[in-house]
Amino acid sequence: MRKLLILMVIFVAMTSGAADRFRPEDVRAHVSFLASDLLEGRGTGERGYRIAADYVATQLEAMGIEPGANGSYFQEVPFRKTVAGSTSNIVLTRKDGAAPVSLQFGEQFITYGDPISPDSRREGDVVYAGFGITAPDQQYDDYANIDVRGKIVAIFNGAPKGFPNALRAHYSSSLNKIETAAAHGASGLITMVPPKEERAPWPRVVRQFKLGSMHWLEANGNAHAVNANVSSTVSLNKLGVEALFTGSPVKLDDVVALIEKGEPQSFALPVRAEIHLASKHEQLKSPNVVGVLPGSDPKLRDEYIVYSAHLDHLGISEPVDGDAINNGALDNASGIAAMLEVARAFATSPKKPKRSIIFLATTGEEKGLRGADYFANNPTVPIDNLVANINIDEIMMLHETRDYVALGAETNDLGDAAMRVAKEMNMEISPDPFPQEVFFVRSDQYPFVKRGIPAIYVYIGYKAIDPKVDAM
Repeated sequence: MRKLLILMVIFVAMTSGAADRFRPEDVRAHVSFLASDLLEGRGTGERGYRIAADYVATQLEAMGIEPGANGSYFQEVPFRKTVAGSTSNIVLTRKDGAAPVSLQFGEQFITYGDPISPDSRREGDVVYAGFGITAPDQQYDDYANIDVRGKIVAIFNGAPKGFPNALRAHYSSSLNKIETAAAHGASGLITMVPPKEERAPWPRVVRQFKLGSMHWLEANGNAHAVNANVSSTVSLNKLGVEALFTGSPVKLDDVVALIEKGEPQSFALPVRAEIHLASKHEQLKSPNVVGVLPGSDPKLRDEYIVYSAHLDHLGISEPVDGDAINNGALDNASGIAAMLEVARAFATSPKKPKRSIIFLATTGEEKGLRGADYFANNPTVPIDNLVANINIDEIMMLHETRDYVALGAETNDLGDAAMRVAKEMNMEISPDPFPQEVFFVRSDQYPFVKRGIPAIYVYIGYKAIDPKVDAM
């Protein structure tokens, strides 16, 4: 872990003396407090998160890091929270006259609900459209041979394996798929998980979805980046997928085989779907914490490098073995602790960095990168002055490695910096070992990338120094 912290500092050409300022005991103390039961899992907008935000702001102030949000350490983010109701359901009616099949929320499908309407109803014929991707740059289009106007589209999560990693991640993002479906005229969207890519047991997935979603609100009160034509999605489990593909002109096993090969495919399913989503809405606020260390060079101090790490976690959910608190020590008390230690190293160094540095602890990452997206769209300095983002999410402290992974390194000039850092530290840069997980779009660097700001997400590698350790 210490090497990873040093690496992050070298990215902005810090003096080597700063490396000696890292103190593991400080990292341990930050993680212990932030992941304690007192903070109740740091749920976005909840009491425990506010305590965590006050803690981070106090730490920054004690280091001499200045407030970075118009004289405050807090950039308040207005949110609309949406929680799906238990009466949400899907009715599938096959065109061969078979009895309708009802899918129940939490049993065969999940949803975050509809962020626009408390009572959303969509009905239409269902068409299958592969990954739901239109990618001209890859000569790939799942929609090429199907008309989805006014229909409900069923697609698989993910993207073809043959796409470059960053593009695979980009086209896998749910927002991209929703926008693509809406652009083709769809009236609803059903998503499915490829069988070999299920990330978690179904009960755990249901627990998380019951916590709801959040969207930050624009000045006019509208939920940001919500398309009224496809404002919500539902996601089927294996039972739901089997029900949807009953009577399909292509067997489900053959559909899955083509998905695994990454080949585009689309066809109409002999079924009509009625999707009813009951949703509860709540308005709340939750702050990003923003500190700034002014640069020392008069010509460069108006340029800002952003170190980001998300402060939120899942909060309180349905209990597991009697424990309802999701403490989030790894995700992401560890990243916040690392960012604070990097901040202290910069603040106490005799030689300050030439460019200014923003330290950003974001809210709502677990709700869809919302806090980082709010900051990227409402930066506390002119957006043209943001020159780079280094994101810190989950610092593994289990073993030492001789390599690290730099997600996004191939997309911008930070990749060159990553190569120089690796050489200086006698380390290697390894490719993403889990491209199917599309981490590049699942953490807070992605909103910066979407605004054209070079960003990188650095995490520990998988080549353990100790040959007895299997780091994978």
